[in-house]
Amino acid sequence: MTIALILGIFAWPYISVFCHELGHFVCAKLVGMSPYLMKVGSGFSISSNSFFGARIELGIHLFSFNGETHAHFPTNWSTFNDLKPKLIIYCLGGCLANSILLACSIAMLAHTGFPSFLYFISIEVVMMISALIPRNILLYGRKHPNDAKQIFLILTKDYQQYFLTELQKELTRMDGNLAGPYILLKNDTGTIELFVKAATEINYRHFDEAIALYNRLLRAPNASGAERVYFLDILSSIVIVHGQKQYVTQADVWSQEAMKLAGHSKTVQGTRGAILIELGRYEEGTRMLLQLTEPDNHPLDIAISSCYLAKAEHRLGNNEQAWIWLNLAEKTGKQIPDFSEMLARVKQELRESLN
Repeated sequence: MTIALILGIFAWPYISVFCHELGHFVCAKLVGMSPYLMKVGSGFSISSNSFFGARIELGIHLFSFNGETHAHFPTNWSTFNDLKPKLIIYCLGGCLANSILLACSIAMLAHTGFPSFLYFISIEVVMMISALIPRNILLYGRKHPNDAKQIFLILTKDYQQYFLTELQKELTRMDGNLAGPYILLKNDTGTIELFVKAATEINYRHFDEAIALYNRLLRAPNASGAERVYFLDILSSIVIVHGQKQYVTQADVWSQEAMKLAGHSKTVQGTRGAILIELGRYEEGTRMLLQLTEPDNHPLDIAISSCYLAKAEHRLGNNEQAWIWLNLAEKTGKQIPDFSEMLARVKQELRESLN
């Protein structure tokens, strides 16, 4: 019993974070959202794809008390007012789980009288207070609003801030000039709703619906030039990242338009080069992509460019060089979430064409 309590004292903060994220996960499921990642701790991760279709990453570093859960929004909503209750329940899920642990710890203290349970109680109280004071926290090296801050943004209808983080990161990668303060779609709620719906349709692989929504965004007066480039790049990526080659003719138009607007962007150049290779214009595509494989480029640009250089070399009959490029893509892609799916698809494509 003593050994179990000692182990519990060391492991309880980790268990508390795990239950916090599990609470988010369960609440997301209850409101119709689709969790796709639950991460707890840091260090070497044990990954699994078998937990209700989501990837679970459990870091073995017991003294790293970070955790995060990500979920796709449901598709059955019309306005943010419809989505608001679901998001609030999802955000509260972590504290609900910690409150259950708190109640159990109090009950065990009353039943056994062991003072060790005071420690467990204090951990849960700290976890709940930390989550319920609105603030930005440092999470895996990036600033992120905590649960209470997210609820505050939802209640105050500050959708600009709620949906800004990931988009600004992508826009900054595409164009370093956008690294400063940024206004999402001129903070117009209707246009931001359209943007979130389009991204949601992509997440659920409803590509025809997503294309229709992104085309509406491209015509929206609230969209800036940089945002239009981003939308065009996302549309082209339906072919590149998701392997939907039936849209390659449209992607040719989208990628050309993006080049006209932001031909200086390495990401836009990489997208255009990949589409050229899909069209069979191997020499043109290779010239554009080679410059993006240098070490000073973003890992995502290097990995995707390497994949498409492998496809070009393979189709030109240079199979040995193709596998060299694939090895570089695999090495670089380890830093990129969800890149393994694209890499596996390209490898399978090359193997099938050899048979």
